Amino acid sequence: MYYYRMMDAGDGGYGLIMMLLWALFVAVIIFLVVRLLRMTRPDAAHKPKPLDIAKARYAKGELDKKEFEQIKKDLTD
Repeated sequence: MYYYRMMDAGDGGYGLIMMLLWALFVAVIIFLVVRLLRMTRPDAAHKPKPLDIAKARYAKGELDKKEFEQIKKDLTD
């Protein structure tokens, strides 16, 4: 009998508190999932710039000085 009394309107507002806690829990889960997806998505800010690629290729020896200077000139114009 006591169990049924706890579930009626006279529960002192605990049902509302539990609903709010569940809503908060779901909101936190959604926030974390969205944040994780944003972190794993490649962003335009992380793309190497063409001049940086040319510098790396020059440092590796893939380009000689003349080729590097021409690429640098073409990119800065």
